[in-house]
Amino acid sequence: MLPERTTILIVGAGPTGLAAAVSLAHHGCKDIIIVDSSDVEERVVSSRAMVVHAATLEALETVGCAESLINIGIKAKGVQLHTSIGRILQTNFDDLSSYTKYPYALMVSQYSTERILEEKLKEMGVVVYRPYKLTGLDDRGSEGLVAAFESGDTIKANYVIGADGAKSTVRQLSKIGFADPDGGSSPDKALARMVLADVTFSADGILPRDEPYAQISPDGIFFSIGVPPSPFPESYDYMNESIFRIGMNIPAKDGPPPPSPSVDYLQEYLNKQGPPHLSSDPSTNPKPVKIEQVLWSTRFRTHAAIADKFITRIHAQEQTDNKCSRVVFLVGDAAHIHSPIGGQGMNLGLRDAIGIGEVVAKHIVLYAQDPERADDLLETFAATRYDRALNVISLTKTAMTYISTIAVNSFTRFLLYWMVRLVAMIPAVRQGMAWRVSGLGNR
Repeated sequence: MLPERTTILIVGAGPTGLAAAVSLAHHGCKDIIIVDSSDVEERVVSSRAMVVHAATLEALETVGCAESLINIGIKAKGVQLHTSIGRILQTNFDDLSSYTKYPYALMVSQYSTERILEEKLKEMGVVVYRPYKLTGLDDRGSEGLVAAFESGDTIKANYVIGADGAKSTVRQLSKIGFADPDGGSSPDKALARMVLADVTFSADGILPRDEPYAQISPDGIFFSIGVPPSPFPESYDYMNESIFRIGMNIPAKDGPPPPSPSVDYLQEYLNKQGPPHLSSDPSTNPKPVKIEQVLWSTRFRTHAAIADKFITRIHAQEQTDNKCSRVVFLVGDAAHIHSPIGGQGMNLGLRDAIGIGEVVAKHIVLYAQDPERADDLLETFAATRYDRALNVISLTKTAMTYISTIAVNSFTRFLLYWMVRLVAMIPAVRQGMAWRVSGLGNR
């Protein structure tokens, strides 16, 4: 059974919800309830999001969580991008060593990230309540915001943080729109359908484990990331150093991919879009390599959307004042989604969540003294995070446009290959790419 009242209710116990709770507790807000719709046994133990960038590690350090993640992750010093002609560029995060103590991208699974955050939360005396599915949210004046759950429980709260994903119930109940900021235009239709999988191969040493690898072909893109061994026994990557995350686009002409792509399905597209040395076809690869096992797989559609606003007030019918201490926030995928290129999604969400802890803690104290200034603090934070989300959406759309263009035909590929390769040799350009990917310019 849930408590009947709290100061802050967080809906969603993925990485952003957990990070918001940790940040709030770190800043002295212990009257928190965090709920999730899935039971412990139903939690997804797959790797999912795989990269934590420098700006996010800096944010995690402020709430005491960076070191625990670094201890179980792999420090990637760069990203390799190849075409059939050869390697087109390699970002080098070492170029950022003058700007951050984390000049690398940390490869660590989302499940491990969630476990680290939840363990930190338990140390702070906050537990996650499961499974509780939100069904209603309204303002009852002096009672505060009232959240209703499928179980019949209700919670009264002054603040509600929606960290419940792209299909956010909090966002829908708050009647906040969610759409592409460019009006639905998509520069990356050729890459609109993607598949992801965690797999093992029949041979060792065929892909780098210490940095992400990507290959652009006429059919689209293939990428891989070495999955670090998990320290958590319930995870399928527990102490297993042979697992790779792979991803590929599925051309529109082939129709939508299955919900959980099989070994045969993944192998077919790997043979088409991956590097020749990963092919299982003897006519292409003298030493054929096969996908041995699929541990987890999924499909998704690459598109962008952003909430109309990240903060709103749900007023009671009798209330006429536009200002009130009862506030709804959106963070993470509930507030913004975009292409996974560059591993930006979870990073942006974590920075949203960690920032909101400090802001809400200040608002609670300041509201009693100066409500207008307190609310201005919230509005400024929400506007800043909105701009940061637009920056990431623009970055990922630009990257997807580039990939689509370079994959169009051999002549275009040839010209772009040499143009990009030469430009990427310029130190300032190389550093600029690492800077943007790291999030340091979009904290």
